[in-house]
Amino acid sequence: MHSLNIFKMPTKKTINRNDIYLFGLILLAIGIPLSNVLMSVSQIILFANWLFDKNILKKIKTFFYNKPALIFSLIFLLHLIGLLYTSDFNYAFKDLRTKIPILLLPLLISTSPLIDEKKFRLVLSFFVGSVLFASIVCYSVYLKQEYEDIRQISIFISHIRFSLNICLAICILFYFVYKEYISIQKRWIIIASILWLIYFLFILQSATGIIILFLFFLMFLVYSIICLKKRVYKLFILLILVALPVSLFIFIKTTIHSYFNVENKNITSLEKFTPRGNLYYHDTINSGVENGNYIGLYVCPDELKQSWEERSMINIDSNDRIGQRLSNTLIRFLNSKGLRKDADGVKALTDLEIKAIEKGCANIIYLLHPGLQARLYNVLFEYESYKISRNTRGHSIFQRFELWRAAVGIIKNNFWFGVGTGDMVVVYENQLKEMKSDLAGEKLRAHNQYLSIFSAFGIVGFIVFLLALISPALLNHSFRDFYFLSFFIILCLSMINEDTIESQAGVTFFAFFYSFLLLSREIDSKQ
Repeated sequence: MHSLNIFKMPTKKTINRNDIYLFGLILLAIGIPLSNVLMSVSQIILFANWLFDKNILKKIKTFFYNKPALIFSLIFLLHLIGLLYTSDFNYAFKDLRTKIPILLLPLLISTSPLIDEKKFRLVLSFFVGSVLFASIVCYSVYLKQEYEDIRQISIFISHIRFSLNICLAICILFYFVYKEYISIQKRWIIIASILWLIYFLFILQSATGIIILFLFFLMFLVYSIICLKKRVYKLFILLILVALPVSLFIFIKTTIHSYFNVENKNITSLEKFTPRGNLYYHDTINSGVENGNYIGLYVCPDELKQSWEERSMINIDSNDRIGQRLSNTLIRFLNSKGLRKDADGVKALTDLEIKAIEKGCANIIYLLHPGLQARLYNVLFEYESYKISRNTRGHSIFQRFELWRAAVGIIKNNFWFGVGTGDMVVVYENQLKEMKSDLAGEKLRAHNQYLSIFSAFGIVGFIVFLLALISPALLNHSFRDFYFLSFFIILCLSMINEDTIESQAGVTFFAFFYSFLLLSREIDSKQ
């Protein structure tokens, strides 16, 4: 839909301006996984280059004739209209500043010269290189073991936003291997990069990223079965398509069984005294199960306190470094190793394990097997804790369920037009208080972009949002482009579990790649 593009490339002035434009795109692609400052600076460069042009009025006219760009920018218009019936203007204007890329980037890209495939791939390559660089730096943080929470190894942007960048980088690299004509050496380098990013994604333990990548891979296998002609290849891919979910199911089932399966214990036959003659405390009801052991069995608080103070400078009655009560962290860690919670249990811990407990590591699995198993164990512990206490704080999965329930309540009361741009935090806070939720006071939102939009702008705004998300790609036939389709799938899946476009890193990722992949060059009809 770039037929109205009014620019020609050959003159010297145009080349200089085009070079600045390309530089701005590359700088923004580098900045998205690395730096909020780079994101801002690159957009300022792009805007200044666009603004100081004698053809500025023609550019603006071009934008209004470019239907895909104009329709996409309706998402920003929604937030402007939401000012008309909001009360918290401080939050509203802050939200609008965050959302500026949704208006700015389609405007700049749709009214700039189309770039050729070589420059297009160059921008993508710089993005992938930036993601690889960021992952290596973050992995070095992981190796130093100086973090309290695995999410803290993502030092540039939030771990969930970074996981989306990783997923897109993997898709781009996969297409380079699958479609591009490259040398064998480059092909193996790209394959190694893909494997590295997949490995790092599991280290990062982002459930959002892992699930998105898994679903995307399954969809690609289905697509391959449809497109391939040779039955041998179809059969081979079909076997993979069946084996992957089955393997995952077996892994999850086995993990759940090992987590919850405990020996039948007769409470009356349990030992009452430690080897040092102190009284044990036994509880099989209120403490739950973890790693196949009752957390509340064989607990001797006095011995734990004395033995811990011999090994650590941190008081057992204080909190660990992530805010959990240290005595609970210690008991869970001992339990995960199958040790009794007494002096002998603490004595059996290594210095590395003592440091891990101080940092908040409550399970030996988190220390030895970071990745999918650790994440699954964490989810199971959240479930067990919620089942016993109905407490959602600190439990991300059940927090989301609680916030989604709050969103549904808000939507019922503001169905047609929502609560406006600025009142989201206040309305969610009031709804959580009305629900008597333990999340009241945390200033949280829905953790679901679709519910957030519905809450803010009602059914009318929600329909406009969906149209603005889907229609531009349909008009430009972009769903046949692998790059755009990959990004679109990643984006739409992420918005189920996250408020993807409510932070600078998220909204810039969204606005840049949507605009760049949709509007920067002609879609190859052969893809």
